[in-house]
Amino acid sequence: MKIHIGLYRVLPFLYLMIGPIWFIGLDYLLSISNFSTEKVLFLDIFKNLLFVFFTAILIFILLRNLKNSNQIEEEKEKLTLLIDTMPDCISFKDGEGRWLQINKFGAQLFELEGVDYKGKTDREVAKYTDFYHDALIYCIESDEEAWKAGKVSRCEETIPLRDGSSKIFDSFKMPLFNDDGSRKGLVVIGREITALKETERKLRQSEKMSVLGELAAGIAHEIRNPLTTIKGFLQMGQVKTIKLDQHIDVLVDEINRINNIVNELLVIANPTDVIFTNHKINTVVRDVVEMLSIEASLNNIQLNVIDKDQFNTYCNESKLKQVFINIVKNALEAISSDGEITITIADENEDYFSINFEDNGCGIAENHLKHIGEPFYSVKENGTGLGMTVCFSIIETHKGSIHITSQVNSGTSVEVLLPKSKV
Repeated sequence: MKIHIGLYRVLPFLYLMIGPIWFIGLDYLLSISNFSTEKVLFLDIFKNLLFVFFTAILIFILLRNLKNSNQIEEEKEKLTLLIDTMPDCISFKDGEGRWLQINKFGAQLFELEGVDYKGKTDREVAKYTDFYHDALIYCIESDEEAWKAGKVSRCEETIPLRDGSSKIFDSFKMPLFNDDGSRKGLVVIGREITALKETERKLRQSEKMSVLGELAAGIAHEIRNPLTTIKGFLQMGQVKTIKLDQHIDVLVDEINRINNIVNELLVIANPTDVIFTNHKINTVVRDVVEMLSIEASLNNIQLNVIDKDQFNTYCNESKLKQVFINIVKNALEAISSDGEITITIADENEDYFSINFEDNGCGIAENHLKHIGEPFYSVKENGTGLGMTVCFSIIETHKGSIHITSQVNSGTSVEVLLPKSKV
């Protein structure tokens, strides 16, 4: 026999009410009866024993149900603790889409800590957070798709964060149904795979670089020497010939272009061992700015440097200058005129500092952005894409990283992270 938990509050009052009625009522009936004194005494004793008997049964039932209830609560607490300690986003909803529970990881992710979300729909919960409003509204549509599928569905979801980054989740949605086919509940489990995706991306890029390296080494060694000879004859012809053929300048320009490609291919194919020494990064950046200031001035573009702090790093100065020059030149080309490029040097964390190159140029479309750094992929009409490929390679050898964000018609931000020197 099971008693609902709510009856525990009512039973004491019922007991207090029925007890007096039992004794007073039966005593009155016995007093007005025609039974003999011995029989009345017997019935009175029987009445008391019967009350004690039913009281004992009631106490036994209450204690047993209370024990079962406590065991259920303990198991529930253990399950909640287990779910909260899992590094996945786990949530439960009823058949009508009302939130029942979300674990600690999920509450932190969607900023629902301290929010009374239980019993509310996605649309109602979305009112508590402006930042994740659209994401929660989207859940209505994706949940409905899972219900209609009638089985476990799986998809990748990208959740934005307030710091501008994002997390990628491998999400599973499991609809539960009653025996009559009606909706019972929905279990949602999202496992973060951001690091896995980044590892896969780097692996693919590494494989591309390996293939390109083998190809570049063969091509570069085959064509560089004849190119040098051809270029030498053409330059001599320019000096000694009074009437130069109208195509010579074009040929020289094209030869220079091919030669530049060869040089960049060689850097990728056979990265040479470089010497690292301790340098003040602020000085390196300002040297690059001074080098490109005339080109910027001719195009009415302002170059600004903001030193939020001074940092030293072990690096190859010429290689880093090559990276910074490439980034600034790309920014100059992205600005038509009267623009601005701001270079900010700031602390990132205990181990790294950042150099952020921000321009207000034409920007890069999102579908192009993810390909920046891939060999032979360029958003410029005559670009090869090898410049940024070399930049990524150089920064990687410095144990750093490059992160690019951009918006069309608003500008581009290139953040270079480098390790601080411990000296």
